[in-house]
Amino acid sequence: MIPTGLQGGEALQDYLYYRDVNIPPYQKLREFFDMPDRPGRYEVSVFSEGIGPLTFRVLRVKGEHEHLIVRRRSYRLGNHGFQAPFGNPAGDDDLIVEIANSNPLLTAKVSVYVVELK
Repeated sequence: MIPTGLQGGEALQDYLYYRDVNIPPYQKLREFFDMPDRPGRYEVSVFSEGIGPLTFRVLRVKGEHEHLIVRRRSYRLGNHGFQAPFGNPAGDDDLIVEIANSNPLLTAKVSVYVVELK
């Protein structure tokens, strides 16, 4: 799984996170990114060759409250791709990335990237 569209026309500065994971049937991955005092622009990218449906969610965390930024569901038979921007100009917010595998039989193999854009 190669993230061909990862740059989006902008230079990459820093990988904050990269992980290959297996998500069992009817399970989800929920990753929390503690980003205090780290202002900037970020991009979340998720790629999978699994058989859907897969649900991708990106949430902003302010204090004790979670706010949904984007939610997408993919029913493809492979080649799932998801990208979402995450702006943190003041450096006050944290980030949650969630991927849910709704396939009742097959494990989803997923690659997750969070990058900081210049």
